[in-house]
Amino acid sequence: MKVAILIAPRDFKDETVSHLQLLFGKNDIESQVVSLTTKPCTGYHGAVIKPQADARAMEAGTFDVLLIADGPGVESLKLYDHRPLLDLVKAFRETKKKIAGIGNGVRVVARANIIKDTRIAKTDEETEKLVKLYRGKPTEDFVVSDNGIITASSIDNVADFVSALTKQEAA
Repeated sequence: MKVAILIAPRDFKDETVSHLQLLFGKNDIESQVVSLTTKPCTGYHGAVIKPQADARAMEAGTFDVLLIADGPGVESLKLYDHRPLLDLVKAFRETKKKIAGIGNGVRVVARANIIKDTRIAKTDEETEKLVKLYRGKPTEDFVVSDNGIITASSIDNVADFVSALTKQEAA
């Protein structure tokens, strides 16, 4: 399995990305960090990551999963309004690839208008409004895998999130 971890160009959650990379490594899952730039990206707590690819130039067939990481940058840069990113999410959906979101990264998944009748993990109030607007089904669960979309509430649920991802792959 090959996962693209999409991060905001600034203020992504450093701990989410580091936990994901650690758990993916332990589960023999190949991952690459991608962003809307190939210039170094700075996390909310100061980590600097140079993306391995520009998400706008990616093709859905290159990866099995597109994972949108959380962080203040999702909101401050309004990634959920970035048309090329929304088109990429839709392309993954159309090619039957998995789409995943953590925390406020779920906003991007919702705005891509691909969550109709899909259960979504418990999120913050603003994200929940978007989920309802795009006819998703908010739940009280912290990790949800439904209809090819995997969502997690926060970094606290990353281990369960990776487990859901690997279970879905095995199914």
